[in-house]
Order: sequence, then C-alpha cells, then structure tokens
Amino acid sequence: MIKQILNILILFLTVLFFSSCNLLLVAVKNVPTFFEAPKKVKNKIKDPVKKDVKLSALWIGHATVLLQMDDKVIITDPFLSETAGEFARRVIEPGIDEANIPPCDLVLISHPHFDHLNYYSLELLEKKCSNTALVFPDGLEQYLPDYNMKMVKMNNKEGYKKSVIGETKIINGIKLTTVFAQHWGGRYGFDGYFWGDHSYTGYIMEYNGLTVYFAGDTGYDSTAFKQIGRMFKIDLALIPIGPCADCKNCGTFNHVFPPDAFMIYRDINAKWMIPIHYGTLHFAQADPMEPLLAFREIIKSNNAENNVKILNIGEQEIFLRK
Repeated sequence: MIKQILNILILFLTVLFFSSCNLLLVAVKNVPTFFEAPKKVKNKIKDPVKKDVKLSALWIGHATVLLQMDDKVIITDPFLSETAGEFARRVIEPGIDEANIPPCDLVLISHPHFDHLNYYSLELLEKKCSNTALVFPDGLEQYLPDYNMKMVKMNNKEGYKKSVIGETKIINGIKLTTVFAQHWGGRYGFDGYFWGDHSYTGYIMEYNGLTVYFAGDTGYDSTAFKQIGRMFKIDLALIPIGPCADCKNCGTFNHVFPPDAFMIYRDINAKWMIPIHYGTLHFAQADPMEPLLAFREIIKSNNAENNVKILNIGEQEIFLRK
C-alpha cells in the first residue's frame, strides 16, 4: 500500500515537473525529429588517439568530448544514443562511430540528468576496457547499475556551498579534482529539486604538465570561478553555452548562456576554450544552434577567435604535439 502511494506521488510530481520545467515542450518540439534519422556526420575520425599528440579534443556532441592528454584518454558525459530519456532526440548523430572509440582511462559523469548520464553509452564503454574508471560525484551512485569498471565516487562538498574544491584523487595515473558547479542533481528533475540532491560537479584533470577543466552543467558565480582560476593553470576549458532562449542575455541560476560562459573562460584564465552543450538536441528554449550564433559575436568582439575553438560535431582539435 505504501509503495502504491509512493508511485502515485512520483507520477504526480513528474507531471508537475513537466509543466514547470518545459520538459513537455521539449517532447512536443521533438515530435518531428522522431520520424527522421539524425543528420549524418561526414568524414568521421577513425583513429582519434595519435602517438605524436600531447593534447587534443574531439567533440562527439552535446557535453561529450574525447580527450587525449599525452598517453591518457578521457571521455566526458558520454551520450551516444539517439535519445536522452525518450524526451529529446538527437538532431545530428554522434561525431564518432562506436567501433572507433578507444579504451578510456577515465569516464567522467558530471551529474545524473538524462543527457549526461546515459546508460547505453556506459554499457558500450564497459566492453571497451576493464581498466576504465567510471568517476561520479557523491550521490550519483544511487542511479548507477553495477558496471564492470572501477567505480570511483568523489566528494562534492554537498553542492559546493562552502568550498569550490571537493576532493582530489589519482585515478589511473591522472590527478582528478572535483570543483565547483552550480546546478541540481536527481535523475528525473523533480527529485533533485524536492529532495535536495547535490550529485553534480565540475572536474579538473591534471597529467604530465597538462590541465583540462570540464564544467559539466553550471550556473555562474564570479567569485567561485575566479578562485578556481587562481588555484589551477588551465590549458583547456570545456564550457557549456546552451540551451538558451535569449542567448544574448546571461543565464539562469543553473545554466550559463553565451555571455556568462565566456565570463567563466575569462575568470578561470584558461588558455583555450571549447564551447559545448548545444547543437545536438532539441530543447524547449530555442533552435539547437542558437547559442553558437550569440557566442560567435562575443568571441569576435573580445578578439578571442584564436583561443576559443568552435568545433563541428565530429571535429578534432590538436592543441599540442609532442
């Protein structure tokens, strides 16, 4: 009886959440795409890891980036399926064929939302290499099956309310630090809001003199990001710029838009930046490519074209060679 009541309550909260957070609009907007295949990516890279490369990044789409840091390979928030939780469908296919994804040293999960924690993708990566470490913030374990990977939970200071640093661990030879993010956890949206789930984080990766920052999803806090910039000498930053409705304005508490995404890049004093989290899925707010249009204007007005690398899905940028 108690279980039945809980199920009814969950259903009610789900409906409430759909109405309040525009997920129903996401579903409606995606109706046309469910009747057509995602756009193809031409000339996909077959050998993304190269012996003469010290630092490179291949944008697979959304928040999924395949990083090479010397002899280490890292993938962020792997999303390789056609849909995210059945509500949002890809408008363009992943930027690499599954067979060409190399064994990864680290698989980083920033938070458990459907477009960042994708079970299909983790099952695929699980088969690639048993030495892979699956890294996630405290609290996310309740949404994870028991994969045949090293399962590494990391502290995130209960949502970074008092600190911008969670903890640091050496995992498969890579120094990994959880850092400030301003988002919300939970798997279904409402659970993160109503029950205070704090399973979200950003990451700093350090290896062989290289430092890469992956923001996950986050809102903007100038003090926090400037502090991160003072603590780390960041070579490359992966920062979300969407989705957004009026992309020329700053973002919400939980999501940055192009202006404050660029401010994060400046605050952390990164050498290079790749914008992510746009162009892959239909959201309720606007066209998938709308964030990029606004972001291009910002980087042009700030003379940052040489340091902000805008990639097409499936494109790889080599930053440093050996």
